[in-house]
Amino acid sequence: MPVSLPHWNDRYPPRAQLRLEVDAMLKAVLEALLLRLGEEALVGIYAKGSALKPWDGPLDYVPELSDIDVQLVLRDPELLNDIELALAVQAELERGFFKRVPQPLHLPRPQIMVINPYLSDPHFSPSPAAVVQTLFGKPYAEVHPLTDREAVREADRRGLLERAKPEELKAFPLNFIDMPGKYLFYCLRQLTWRVGPTAARVLSLLGWSFEEAWGHNRTHLVGQLEAAGQEQLAADYAGFYLCAWDFFRSGYTDSDAARRAILHGVRALEAGRQVALAK
Repeated sequence: MPVSLPHWNDRYPPRAQLRLEVDAMLKAVLEALLLRLGEEALVGIYAKGSALKPWDGPLDYVPELSDIDVQLVLRDPELLNDIELALAVQAELERGFFKRVPQPLHLPRPQIMVINPYLSDPHFSPSPAAVVQTLFGKPYAEVHPLTDREAVREADRRGLLERAKPEELKAFPLNFIDMPGKYLFYCLRQLTWRVGPTAARVLSLLGWSFEEAWGHNRTHLVGQLEAAGQEQLAADYAGFYLCAWDFFRSGYTDSDAARRAILHGVRALEAGRQVALAK
């Protein structure tokens, strides 16, 4: 049975306002990096991820769980190892965001990553250039070009196995057993970076092109999983994000919604692992 995905209706906060707040955070991050690091320290700043893709429905963006992925290429890769400098950037982006949106509906979460060490790693895949915004400096395709499509597919297989190691899956029950109430958000954060790439990686292994697997939002990916005969994975993948939405909409008081999200997320990881083992 096809997954029934909700529309963006009045049960959810206004999409336009959430998008405005994401854009405000992205501008605040860029402003803070340029101010605190200086243009001369930067080769490039790039933004990507679900927060920047089209939102066809609530599945495509979950406030405070979905990240705004910002990748940096620095002239000195060690620059942000300075804790005072890193905290100065953090404080500046916080001020910049609240200056733009004094009373937000949510606080978008930027995830800032220095990618210098990974640019020559065949297991660290680029994103399709069409879904990456170059915020400053050299074009993304120049600093992280796609050079080997088969290496990307192998990286996807490894990623599914690495993010669902049996010993880690086995550890989840006791890791999560003592996380009631608001602490359940920590459990979701532990899962989201594992669950997020699962749909794209599975489609990659099933033969979808790099651009098709990695260049679309979650609504599209769920439909493609169903078309590939992965109905249960599609349901659990969607269920993780939609139950996380219920947790957010409750003001993080609906613990049962968070627990349902955890179950869906772990099942999605297990299903992705089985696909990787079969390939």
